Amino acid sequence: MLDEPYRWVEAIRNRREYLADQLEGASPVVAVSYADGVLLLTSTPGPRKLFEVYNQVAFAGVGHPADIEKLRKAIIDIAHVESFNLSASDVSLQRLVAFGLGPVIKAAFDEIFRSPHIARVVVAELDPSDPLETFYTIDADGSFASSADAAVVSGTMDSADAIVQHLLSGNDRTASLDAALLRALEAWAVGRVRGEQDDANETEQEPDAVTDEQMIAAVRAALEAGRIEAAVLDRTLPAKTKFRLLSESDLEGALARFR
Repeated sequence: MLDEPYRWVEAIRNRREYLADQLEGASPVVAVSYADGVLLLTSTPGPRKLFEVYNQVAFAGVGHPADIEKLRKAIIDIAHVESFNLSASDVSLQRLVAFGLGPVIKAAFDEIFRSPHIARVVVAELDPSDPLETFYTIDADGSFASSADAAVVSGTMDSADAIVQHLLSGNDRTASLDAALLRALEAWAVGRVRGEQDDANETEQEPDAVTDEQMIAAVRAALEAGRIEAAVLDRTLPAKTKFRLLSESDLEGALARFR
């Protein structure tokens, strides 16, 4: 019995390594603020990865499609229970993450006889009471962090960091949707290339800067393998729900640079 704490710590370490391996090749999800709301963008060869949760809240994830779907249903249920027990105005991103989805993911990660959720999640809220909580990212161990202008989930931390640096270097909350789409696509491509560099580079040397040619090639490869998926939380929409999936025609202007 004396070695039981060690066994638990070792099991948790193994789970972290397992999740890192499983998520390594995931296509990033990029979320940014723009003039009329919030934009989310990713690539997918099949199942959708961007969803509405509740009126002004959106959800996206990277990882196993079944686990993403479980978490999507979980946060929707939490939002509707919160609305029923309290009111629609009490459905806030901070409460959904801190008292809902975060603990759900952490419980699955900590209980070593259960399968963890092979997923990283980003959720966004349009015009929250605290602008620093426009976005939340939740890791596969249940840890979470908020941000104001942009957020990313990706297969590796290096890839996510590269995307955030690219986004913040040209950050403009007053940008048009077309400008935000182009910036998000470029950032997504930077992250995708950096993730591939991480896979190929087994040494600790600093990876090379991502070139325009590499970004263009990454977007073209994504289009050949599947599609670019994008959605917005648009405050100009007259309905209560502010979520809208973007069509191919909405994406044409931004994609022109990569064709």
